[in-house]
Amino acid sequence: MSNLYPVIASVVEGHGEAAALQGLLQRLISHLREDAYAHVLSPHRVPRDRILKPAPLAQALTIVTARQPQPTAVLVLLDADDECAVELATQVHELAQTSHAHVPLTAVVAVREFEAWFLAGAAGLAGHMGLPNDLAPPPQPESIRGAKEWLSARMPAGITYRPAAHQPSFVQHFDLDAARNAAPSFDKLCRELLRFLG
Repeated sequence: MSNLYPVIASVVEGHGEAAALQGLLQRLISHLREDAYAHVLSPHRVPRDRILKPAPLAQALTIVTARQPQPTAVLVLLDADDECAVELATQVHELAQTSHAHVPLTAVVAVREFEAWFLAGAAGLAGHMGLPNDLAPPPQPESIRGAKEWLSARMPAGITYRPAAHQPSFVQHFDLDAARNAAPSFDKLCRELLRFLG
């Protein structure tokens, strides 16, 4: 029996994304298309040193595509760090094609890191979890190496940004439209999500 609505599975590399991506996608779906609904499955985490290898990626895709309700699309999300986001996305897609060519899949690579999206939408985080009330995004947020450190430097004394602790809350507050305008890799996530929604 086919699904009556899209079902989105995901593979991520970090503990923070494992905790936060489901909430981000649910928020984005209603933001991008008011009348849309999709069932978002909890992410499956594969460490960075394995996600770019054929066998571990194939195993992860086998696991997520066996879930119920059966996924209609799979998102692989990782950070570019200092690598080229386009090349990494292509690499993941080509690896996936060798074992799961039948699976509708997209790879989205955050330029530098996931937190660059928070910097791009920083105005929405103003006053949240101890961040300054006048918090403003830096210019060219995806060019910053050390977005986590940027956030830590603006938090109250003695508090350090920790992905698994802060990402689930931050994804509910950062400014989605500003992030889409200032961070091309976040815009890519939005476009791919719209494609999944059909």
